[in-house]
Amino acid sequence: MNGEDEMFETSTAPCVGERLRAAREAQGLTVEEIAATTRIPTRHLRTIERCEYDGLPAATYSVGFIKTLARRLGLDGAALAAQFRAEMSGARTESTQPQPYEPADPRRTPPLGLALLALAAAIVLGLGYLYWRGSTEQPSQIAAAASDQPTSPAPGAAPVQTAVATDASPLTNASSPTGPVVIGATQDVWIKVADGGKSLFFGLLHAGDRFEVPATAVAPLLTTGRPGSTTISVGQTPIPPVGDPDRIAKDVSLKPADLMARVATPPPAAQPPANSTTPVENAAGPL
Repeated sequence: MNGEDEMFETSTAPCVGERLRAAREAQGLTVEEIAATTRIPTRHLRTIERCEYDGLPAATYSVGFIKTLARRLGLDGAALAAQFRAEMSGARTESTQPQPYEPADPRRTPPLGLALLALAAAIVLGLGYLYWRGSTEQPSQIAAAASDQPTSPAPGAAPVQTAVATDASPLTNASSPTGPVVIGATQDVWIKVADGGKSLFFGLLHAGDRFEVPATAVAPLLTTGRPGSTTISVGQTPIPPVGDPDRIAKDVSLKPADLMARVATPPPAAQPPANSTTPVENAAGPL
């Protein structure tokens, strides 16, 4: 067989999506039935079967889809995943080919003097904006710096210290975890929950779905592709996001104590007004 025959066979070989579709049809299954058992959205299943990889999410999630489908249909998941990576890489590379450079028409290019005038005007406007922003922010920065300066204790300052101690007590109560750890989703998100190498959950969590971490888990860890779409709560206490909204967060501890540590600390105690009259000034008044 010569090189041309080999290239022809490679170009006409069925893609991963076609192989998965053939296996599904051979077993008499519909796309909806596969979606119900694998929890993969039907739109992704149809996109995969049409080999239109530009409509799929990131490669990490898409490869997970392929492995899940292969297991469901009794196929070799590792081989299909390797072929899928190669096909997806080729599709993404082909779609991002640089366009040929075409020189601009000299008749549509503005004169050099006009371009320099526009550049000078842009520089003047930028400097003016920076000056205006600096003049408006300076008073607030000075006030913030003044509020951070320590003040010497004066008679009557004891009630302020008592208020600080009183405000700190709710933090101690909030740090005591009660209730189960529940993971939810505001939109479709792929998550993984493991405990010491044992997988507790691995798949797609749809909007409105909930997964409760077993109470017997010793050191559960969470990996989520979209922290901004993943909700976590300990009992009735919501936990702040565990990472950037659209960046993968890996090995996030799901221990209740570690999650409660993420709860925001209480605001600092209020300082007495700057224009309030001190006891010394009142005593000095009659003199």
